[in-house]
Amino acid sequence: MRSSRTAGMEAFLLARGLLFRGRRYRCPVCGARVRAFTHGGGSLKVRPRGYCPRCNSKARHRRVWLHLERHTSVFTEPTRLLHVAPKYCTARRLSRVRSIEYTSIGLDPAPGITRIADLTALPDSDSSFDAIVCIHVLEHIEDDSAAMAEMWRVLAPGGVAVINVPLDLHRDTYEDPAVVDPNERRRLFGEPDHVRVYGRDVASRLEAAGFEVDLFRADQLDPSTIVLHGLTLDEHVLHCVKAVAP
Repeated sequence: MRSSRTAGMEAFLLARGLLFRGRRYRCPVCGARVRAFTHGGGSLKVRPRGYCPRCNSKARHRRVWLHLERHTSVFTEPTRLLHVAPKYCTARRLSRVRSIEYTSIGLDPAPGITRIADLTALPDSDSSFDAIVCIHVLEHIEDDSAAMAEMWRVLAPGGVAVINVPLDLHRDTYEDPAVVDPNERRRLFGEPDHVRVYGRDVASRLEAAGFEVDLFRADQLDPSTIVLHGLTLDEHVLHCVKAVAP
């Protein structure tokens, strides 16, 4: 049964989606056609490439959703999927896909979370999942190497982890464990609860965990796709495969 909080959220999103109904843009997450994107939360203000008024997806969620459609089989073949710290916009849709056996984890209860777990120490056995979706999570985790290793461990051979992080391709990853002040973290890493800014060496960090990694840059997308879905040029996708043993 849905909580009153979730029911209220659904009612608001439905009403706002109707208010913003149009043909100019399309959200791939919920499928809505809208005249504009908005600021987050309950805002009715227009924001270019902002949040989908129908489901509250951000550009990063729309980018990853398109990647899942175009470069994975999660929507067409039976898939045991692990969704890490999901936002409600993506959790509500992925959990309803018939081909997906859906599990989502977070450190605290929230709409869309199916169980409490820590990505650096998952309770699941080896090869428990066929796919993992991890959007803007690793930059919050101090021991990201442990999180990467755990994702590799619980993936079945041939499985894919679709990972998206704040990424600056003009420099290497910058982190400093001595920085604990939230204001200083915001200045150095972009947000008060971020512990690093990932750079062009991010693929090598994931490869050290065992993955085969391909970087799908946002600027490789067709310009018409970028405009239609309200995407930004700073949201890239790391397509990480656990190779099948020879």
